[in-house]
Amino acid sequence: MRKLTKGCSTIVEATPFGLGRDLEVLKKCAKESGLNIITCTGAWDGFSVRGKCVPNDIKEKTIEEIASIWVKEAKEGINETGIKPGFIKMALGDEGEIFPLQEKLLRAAIKTSLETGLRIQCHVWNEPSVKRTFEILEEENLPFDNFIWVHADAKMNIPLIFEVAKKGMWIEFDGIAGAENFEKYPKGIKKLLEENLINQLLFGQDSGSFKIKENREENKNQNMRPYATFFDTFVPYCVKEGIDQELINKVITENSKRVLTLK
Repeated sequence: MRKLTKGCSTIVEATPFGLGRDLEVLKKCAKESGLNIITCTGAWDGFSVRGKCVPNDIKEKTIEEIASIWVKEAKEGINETGIKPGFIKMALGDEGEIFPLQEKLLRAAIKTSLETGLRIQCHVWNEPSVKRTFEILEEENLPFDNFIWVHADAKMNIPLIFEVAKKGMWIEFDGIAGAENFEKYPKGIKKLLEENLINQLLFGQDSGSFKIKENREENKNQNMRPYATFFDTFVPYCVKEGIDQELINKVITENSKRVLTLK
């Protein structure tokens, strides 16, 4: 087993079925690295792909049928592996509205969350889509504590962040590895601290990937967003800007542990 040199022992891996979830690869990575890797259930329909990353047999099912598949994975394990997901992954609304398929998937995720206690980790970027997503949560009576707003840092709309965090929603700052600079992050962290909302904050990197191009030579020249950016660059920057190291440690350990604990 390799020695963990960055102080990280767990990776929360947010690739659902249809987007490339491969449990055999994750098992091998966990064994060879010594890392604990947490996988997910759910579906991904972000950007403008319009259902291309959602398996056809899921798209054709009802809300109740989709939820039953995800509930079974949560309670019995994925396929015959016995491996259970630690959360529900969703992605929707990048084009400014929630399309019918996305709404169906979200409502299925809500049913799954209510039955299993797994939290929904949801990529939602465009603010009209954010607000419609929150309306659906309220329609379905999902406690905001069951929902993680992924990419809350995209626009860094502090008033909206305050509004939903005060209702119990988790706020995830996760554009870290792809950010041109980190200027907005210490400011956002300090504002959450001032409002006593730091217990609702999570960090993520959105790392370990790059855009595949048709030209293989172009792929060779691309830089993969590295996993260690958070520890090597982001944390030292925040500390330099006045964020206490212990506060960062609390967010990545205590907050992460609470959000991954079944309700």
